[in-house]
Amino acid sequence: MAKIKRLPDAELEIMNTLWDAPAPLTAAELEASLPGTPRARTTLLTLLARLEEKGCVAREKQGRGYRYLAVLAREEYLPAETKSLLGRLFGGSPRNFVAALAETDALTEQDIDELAAYLEELKKQRG
Repeated sequence: MAKIKRLPDAELEIMNTLWDAPAPLTAAELEASLPGTPRARTTLLTLLARLEEKGCVAREKQGRGYRYLAVLAREEYLPAETKSLLGRLFGGSPRNFVAALAETDALTEQDIDELAAYLEELKKQRG
């Protein structure tokens, strides 16, 4: 994949399930593992085909069916999702994102200390 773009929510649900799976999954296993309301098998297969076209998923022949596995690593995808989230919800500002976390009391003192230490380390690395 040349440039990774944000995935639609339905495709991202599939990717999260594949990333969390210890081994490739059949469509039936994937369907059973997905959170929320079950979707039609044809819908699932369409979403898997789209993910395969995008280079995110590969399928291996097994008997009369296929097993699906994530080709795109979660670590490769996260920067695209993060950039999209910051742009869509926080005007591209990491500060606004952290401020929103702080306003909802989502940050513990330990979280704040870890963030501060991480930012200091990042400053040192960038010199």
